[in-house]
Amino acid sequence: MFLENQPILQKLYLLATWISRLATVNLLWLAFTLLGLGIFGIGPSTAAMSAVISRWIDGDNSFSVVRLFVNVYRKHFIKTNMIFLLLAIVGAVLLFNYSFIQSNGLPMFYSILTVTMGMIHLLISIIIIPLYINNNVSVVELFKTSTLFVIGYPVNSLIIVVATSGLVMIQLFMPGLLFFFSGSAITFVVILRIKKAIDKTRAIQDEIRESVNV
Repeated sequence: MFLENQPILQKLYLLATWISRLATVNLLWLAFTLLGLGIFGIGPSTAAMSAVISRWIDGDNSFSVVRLFVNVYRKHFIKTNMIFLLLAIVGAVLLFNYSFIQSNGLPMFYSILTVTMGMIHLLISIIIIPLYINNNVSVVELFKTSTLFVIGYPVNSLIIVVATSGLVMIQLFMPGLLFFFSGSAITFVVILRIKKAIDKTRAIQDEIRESVNV
């Protein structure tokens, strides 16, 4: 009641709420990543964190964070590890190709092409798990959708790159923040952009349907 006529205090309260939320879910993310021995835990932990943050962004606060996190972690453990395995294989192939090009002195064009593909792959790696949580599709469709998102929404991709780079730089200068915002802050930005892209796509589809019906 006190905050109803205090817009500045309302914004500060909202900021404090989100800081608390992101710190809480980031600690869960780190703990369950370690529980999965790191390499097997990061995929399902990121999926669980994405599910929690997505619900918060949608305005849903009527759920147990820990219960939802654990349920999503268990449910998507195998599938998210498959996704990360495929990402690792593609990344290894790109690194091998780049090393081969450099060691054999091939034309610069091939290096530029490989680096470009590597940047697209890095972006896909950042968005693919949050995108998976917001679009429950097969692994093949997920990779197609992720690629289309990166290429088809360049503004969103640029925002994600800038935001991720900025957050990483801040946390490198302030290492203490790594425990509280290393994954959650980036995931928050990614999910916001994904939801905006989904809303934009749905709006375009609705316009097309209306024009066809007319």
